[in-house]
Amino acid sequence: MAKVLLVEDDESLAETVKQWLIFEKHLVETASTGYDAVEQLRFGEFDIILMDWQLPEMTGIEICKQYRAGGGTTPIMMLSGNDSAAERQMGLDSGANDYMRKPFKLKDLSERMLRLLNAVKQ
Repeated sequence: MAKVLLVEDDESLAETVKQWLIFEKHLVETASTGYDAVEQLRFGEFDIILMDWQLPEMTGIEICKQYRAGGGTTPIMMLSGNDSAAERQMGLDSGANDYMRKPFKLKDLSERMLRLLNAVKQ
């Protein structure tokens, strides 16, 4: 079981992913804007962060850069509809540990999360 911060402004997608993660026995907190995410990262502790690229107020890229610059080490998986090689690289360069294109299968999300969490434990 992991404590997950899900940062997603699409309410329907956020609810679907949240319910899936709860079904998978994870604890899930959500944020729907960039500023909400920054606040939760400032005061909360998480095992993994699922970060949408396009958010109101701040992009996921900006949040990742700010979080890493402040010493944040929690693994981040960037979720985005952008799938060009340049955009993928930009996401990783911002501090994300993995990058997953939307739409995605929930089972694939779980598998990638597990790999990322296991890599951190080693």
